[in-house]
Amino acid sequence: MNDDPSRPPSGVSRRSVAKGIAWSVPAVAVASAAPALAASGAAPVPTFISACKYPGNSCSTRPKGYSLYFQIANPTSKTIYVYTVSIANLSGSALSFQFSVPPVPITVPANGSVSTEFVASSGNSAQQGFSADITITWGHNPTPPDPDNHPAITTRVNVVDTPPNCPPCPD
Repeated sequence: MNDDPSRPPSGVSRRSVAKGIAWSVPAVAVASAAPALAASGAAPVPTFISACKYPGNSCSTRPKGYSLYFQIANPTSKTIYVYTVSIANLSGSALSFQFSVPPVPITVPANGSVSTEFVASSGNSAQQGFSADITITWGHNPTPPDPDNHPAITTRVNVVDTPPNCPPCPD
């Protein structure tokens, strides 16, 4: 310890060491996360467009079916593939994802977008409003798994009603 107040202390103070640690730890965490984010790029951006229903059993491929239309944008310079789709109801009749048009894996071109139809079924085909979380898994390989292990994307939709005005049944 330095007992002479006129002489500056020698060496590095504990305060300087503490400041150095406080600034170096976040920098290391950010530096380690940056390469993973840079390699994987941005996620696809699903935008809900509309919903409709097929009355009763009027369509054999969509019995008591509901169609949810989305535009999926790809803001990256790499092709994105949507692997799976799931629907989790928050309100309204329970919906179960059946298939998509185009079928999964859905190819979303680099810096482009694709229109999609997610078809769900229910115990009834009542005209209804509902809220649901639509979750998609995705990657840059045509088939999963993707080596970058991208997190799933969830989009909440609030559907006011489901009029019986879907396009003609494709069967």
